Amino acid sequence: MPSFRGGLVLLIFCWSAAAFGQTRPAKPDTAAAKHYTYTETMPEFPGGQPRLLALIRDSLRYPPQALRDGLQGKVIMAFTVDATGAFTNLTVKQGLRADLDAEALRLLRQLAPIRWQPGTQNGRPVAVQYTVPVTFSINHESQPLQPDSLDAAPGPTIVLPSRSWPGGRTSLPADKGVIYGSCVQRLGFSSGGLGQYVRLQNLTTHKVVRILVKPVMRSRPENEFCVALPPGRAALYSYEYSYGVEQVRKLHNGPALADTRYTFEVRPGQLHYVGTWDFRQPFQPRFQRDKATLDQLLQAANPGLPLAEALETLPK
Repeated sequence: MPSFRGGLVLLIFCWSAAAFGQTRPAKPDTAAAKHYTYTETMPEFPGGQPRLLALIRDSLRYPPQALRDGLQGKVIMAFTVDATGAFTNLTVKQGLRADLDAEALRLLRQLAPIRWQPGTQNGRPVAVQYTVPVTFSINHESQPLQPDSLDAAPGPTIVLPSRSWPGGRTSLPADKGVIYGSCVQRLGFSSGGLGQYVRLQNLTTHKVVRILVKPVMRSRPENEFCVALPPGRAALYSYEYSYGVEQVRKLHNGPALADTRYTFEVRPGQLHYVGTWDFRQPFQPRFQRDKATLDQLLQAANPGLPLAEALETLPK
């Protein structure tokens, strides 16, 4: 497992702007018109620039692979605050790498619904275009991510997938727990007919299992899964998708397994809902609750499963 430095992430904004004048003095007009090199009043974000930067800083998610690669630098963004105060025309003017570009876009897109105080020129509202260098920086004084027990003993290289739970079965096994959920796969429809899998290690028995989360010859983005597992605490180890294998890890730094791995509990003779496992973002899985929708989808094909009595045990 490659190490990376995952400490404080700094996000720095530098602002530049150019104003575009209006043809009608009586009311705002966002159409392109005479170009100005300055404005007497600049657009203002509600609460001012400190609040704007705080919102962006608090929602920053440094792309995990960029952290692992130690990648830093600037993504140059551009957008317009028009004469009505609307946030428009967001683009990447100069990119750095796809994952950092996407994060910069995500950060600024969250501002789109917020109405600004428009800038003015000669007392009239005008459209102002900003060029924003977004600087991604890693604090290299932090410690590398600590190895855990799964790094030291990952289990066998080849593990056959566990059988999916048969839809017609009407009773749960006394010696195993049954888990069900759904998986949002990497690549969506581009994955073609290849299966996708998640490898788990039982921290109680140390048994390694591999479950099918996207069936062969099915290309839809989200698919349900249901499988029986030995009881104990299960840790997600890796995600195997169409073009690679990646470890499923948290980005936290610490000595305990809970600091680095997502885990959930399996009880014998019990049905467990484990949520929607979203693997679309590389090295940044998400685990979401959408039980009612999945229960409705599964009930007809699995009449013997007591879905209403399932424990909710999302990985965390």
